[in-house]
Amino acid sequence: MRKLMMAFVLVFAVFFGAEAQNRSIEFEQTKVWKQILKKAKKEKKLIFVDCYTSWCGPCKMLSSQVFTQDAVADFFNANFVNAKYDMEKDADGVILKDKFEVKAFPTLVFVDPVTGEAVHRMVGAGKAEWLIAGGKQAMDPQGNLSGMMKRYAAGERSAEFLQAYLPALASAYMKEEVSKVAAEYLNTLSVDRLATKENWDLIKQYVQDPLSAPLKAVMANRDKFYAVAGKEVVDYKLEGAIYGAVMMLSNWKPGMGTAFDEQRNAELTDYLLHIDSQMAPIGLANLYTAAYVRKGDYRGLLDKMREVMSYNMLRGGLEKHYFQTNIEAFQSCADKALVEEAIRWIDERCVNTEDYFAKADLMNSKARLQRAIGDTLGADKSKMEEEKYAKEGQERSGGRIQRAMRMN
Repeated sequence: MRKLMMAFVLVFAVFFGAEAQNRSIEFEQTKVWKQILKKAKKEKKLIFVDCYTSWCGPCKMLSSQVFTQDAVADFFNANFVNAKYDMEKDADGVILKDKFEVKAFPTLVFVDPVTGEAVHRMVGAGKAEWLIAGGKQAMDPQGNLSGMMKRYAAGERSAEFLQAYLPALASAYMKEEVSKVAAEYLNTLSVDRLATKENWDLIKQYVQDPLSAPLKAVMANRDKFYAVAGKEVVDYKLEGAIYGAVMMLSNWKPGMGTAFDEQRNAELTDYLLHIDSQMAPIGLANLYTAAYVRKGDYRGLLDKMREVMSYNMLRGGLEKHYFQTNIEAFQSCADKALVEEAIRWIDERCVNTEDYFAKADLMNSKARLQRAIGDTLGADKSKMEEEKYAKEGQERSGGRIQRAMRMN
């Protein structure tokens, strides 16, 4: 009898112990938004809405690994009416996607059932602590996104407030608003006030445009910022901002849906001509080369590429990206002889390249150009070479490195 009782106690403990460790957010079974609003009004709670899609990996991670944690479940079940919608398949989900301006997945929205408006949002996936902190912030009328937007509109500009407001905007994926708010605050500060740890952190996180007043100030007064954050960190920020701006212009192609920004191109070119930065000549090389692509001057493009690469200022990934991006522009070249010259240059680089993944990428580019001039047999052969080099690279790395596959 005693053994039977011990067995029963053991089973009881295992069963209920497992049960206690498997609580989850309890989402409403109904997908009718009006019913969820009605329930939330009655309970006087905000609505937590998980906006997801069936193909979204981070959405699945949240659902399986975060929503199922006890601390998360207890907090959300106690404080919110919880709902989840497939934004592409559920009828009300499709409507709510537009209403709440959901542009990325997962988006987590906290809604006031009285007004039907979102008071807080978070885009992306994070750990349990991140989600609970976001939920607590949503419950604070002054500290949630809606509350802070009202405070900002009313003129609040303290550094303490902005250091909370900007991360909330960034978490909500409001990129334009982040840049605007950061600029409005930082543009009013002297160089000495900018060169503090708190304001440098704002510049580092939220200012991306090298032509903005704050980053121009950093470029012109680097020693002051080196003393605050260190040379390597400051230079990395400045060079990254320049390269990002250059690539936005250099990667423009006809048919992208927007006109090429000639004014910004001229302003950025002029700026790079007048600053002392190792990224300036690299940026100029990309901008000058891109001009030949836009004009369709493929003879000029090939000559400019050879000139740029003869300077040996592009290293590693920058050189590879520069060559591959520009050589593939010859897919639009009507001069077969020029395309064949470009193909021969690809072969020359492949012979002199030791990295097998780089060789595979070059063969991918070669196949594209061959296909463009109607050499399907040559393109098929190049694709076989690509596969061979990719396999060799994988074997030589012991399977530690995976090559990013390109389409066709």
